[in-house]
Amino acid sequence: MATEFEIKLRAGNVRQLEKILKDPQVAGRALEKLREIHMKTTYYDTADGALSSRKWMLRVRQENEKSVVTMKTPGVGYARGEWECEGDSPEAAIETLIGRGAPEELRELCTPGLQMVCGASFIRLTQPLRLSGKTTCEICADGGELFCELELELSRGSENELLAFSRALASKYFLAEEQKSKFVRARRLADGK
Repeated sequence: MATEFEIKLRAGNVRQLEKILKDPQVAGRALEKLREIHMKTTYYDTADGALSSRKWMLRVRQENEKSVVTMKTPGVGYARGEWECEGDSPEAAIETLIGRGAPEELRELCTPGLQMVCGASFIRLTQPLRLSGKTTCEICADGGELFCELELELSRGSENELLAFSRALASKYFLAEEQKSKFVRARRLADGK
């Protein structure tokens, strides 16, 4: 199974995110220049909610000129199952996702068809960071109408180092940990909650 280990921290506004990215504790660890990615995400489910009832997420995200289909499943703590491939359609990507390790049950669940549930657009500023000789992560500052958050995703190395780094940033900038995924927050808005 492909596993994503990610920590989300809620920020007050985009200016705060920009300040964090310029902080010497962040900028001094950068392995590459900061990249800007325009994200447009569309989330899908079956008419009877078979995916969301399992806390599964299926989305198509336009990342600048590239389109990526992603499937996520729940995990333990900060870890989740995650599989992705390039593609414009979730239906066309199901076999590829399963081939990469996504649950085979996905095929049967999606047979009746998928429908768009909700979506969101935002701008992501991102770059890889080296936390130590063995640990690297991707820092992502996501700002848009629905989201203003910092994501830290482990690329390789120690989960504990990433947790310590995220806690230091949270303490310095008064960031709260975000427990809900972008999908859950977008879905609640779409449902009027």
